[in-house]
Amino acid sequence: MSLYHPSLEPKPLAGAEKKMSKSAMKKLEKNKGKKTKDKAAMKAAWATGGAGKKKKEEKEKKDKQKEKFVFVNKTPKGDKKDMSDPMLEAYQPSAGKDPKVDKFSMVIPPPNVTGSLHLGHALTAAVEDTLTRWHRMKGHATMYVPGTDHAGIATQSIVEKQLMKKEGINRHDIGREEFVKKVWEWKEEYGNRITTQLRYLGSSVDWSRERFTMDEKCSKAVVESFNRFYESGILYRANRLGNWSCALKSAISDIEVDTLELEGRTFLSVPNHKGNPKDKNGKYEFGVITSFFYEVEGTGEKLEIATTRLETMLGDTGVAVHPKDDRYKHLHGKHVVHPFNGKKIPIILDDILVDMEKGTGVVKVTPAHDPHDYDCGKRHNLEFLTMLNDDGSINELGGKEFSGMMRYDARIAIEDALTAKGLLGEKKPNKMNIGICSRSGDILEPRITPQWYVNCDD
Repeated sequence: MSLYHPSLEPKPLAGAEKKMSKSAMKKLEKNKGKKTKDKAAMKAAWATGGAGKKKKEEKEKKDKQKEKFVFVNKTPKGDKKDMSDPMLEAYQPSAGKDPKVDKFSMVIPPPNVTGSLHLGHALTAAVEDTLTRWHRMKGHATMYVPGTDHAGIATQSIVEKQLMKKEGINRHDIGREEFVKKVWEWKEEYGNRITTQLRYLGSSVDWSRERFTMDEKCSKAVVESFNRFYESGILYRANRLGNWSCALKSAISDIEVDTLELEGRTFLSVPNHKGNPKDKNGKYEFGVITSFFYEVEGTGEKLEIATTRLETMLGDTGVAVHPKDDRYKHLHGKHVVHPFNGKKIPIILDDILVDMEKGTGVVKVTPAHDPHDYDCGKRHNLEFLTMLNDDGSINELGGKEFSGMMRYDARIAIEDALTAKGLLGEKKPNKMNIGICSRSGDILEPRITPQWYVNCDD
């Protein structure tokens, strides 16, 4: 057992020098020859203010000079900026507020946040930046504002695909507010590509004013502008025929439609469909024209009609013939009977829709699902029947037999049902174009929906 205790250490004798540690001795040796601070002088300087007070007074003097600054624009209007005066030490807001100074402002046309800049953007940015720099050289107060566009359906499609892949849900499952949050999360993670490219291009934009079209301020401005346009009659709402994407459950603009040219019979995959049981790859048949027959009421006579979209016959409200076609003059004013619901469909006379030399000279009219039929329906005051739900399934017009089927599954089922009734004709290859949604790859459907329009009459 150890008996050591600090109290047992020998104490130095009174009057003896205290022994310095090695580190203290090194420090003393290092500071030899250096002037020591005069503590008394330092105290005197603190009492009178000294150098610190002098610096403070100089700063206050400069601040007063800045406050008295008055901007004078020496550059004659239209000339380059006068650079003979020394550059100002700091930004002077009064220079921009001078009523005599011309102002130039420009907002960058916001690129879609879902993509990246291409050659067209680079060219536009170069022209915009050149204009901005030129106005700066002329002494104008300039503002070049950057930003990106939320890209509506494009962003919605990308975020919804991610939700489906990661969580097996769509935007309808989580609701509007939660989906908007997901869009913001996506934007924060992936949406800075464009602004990085703008920086690489060297665009002299004011990054402190950067905007995203879903920002709170932008959203408020949109709502305010929309209300003003609506109240003034510039904007109005109407039910019209447009491009409908069943996959997105949304109307889309003409510029978002890709055209697929088919030379003849072609098999394609269709979103939200279970697959064609008659095709080994489960694809659906397009690029064909199918004939079927309507029976004329009370005569036993049949009218042969050809169509590339057989399923739309569930929404037929008219059968058109040319008024000068002698083959059908005896049928003027009569009706045909729908084979599935028994409704009477009027035989109408239309020299715009019908070409006597084409096909059988008899045309089915589905005003709610075809642009040409839409105009014909307007001319003859026909009923507009929508036979598709938002998701592309057949609605109640399909009856018990077809209701609830996806549209191209219903096409196959209708072929089989007409065959059973002895009303299906032949099927031939047919060169045609199909509208494809550029966002979802879905085959577009002409469909009447309520949309907002701009009044261009004035």
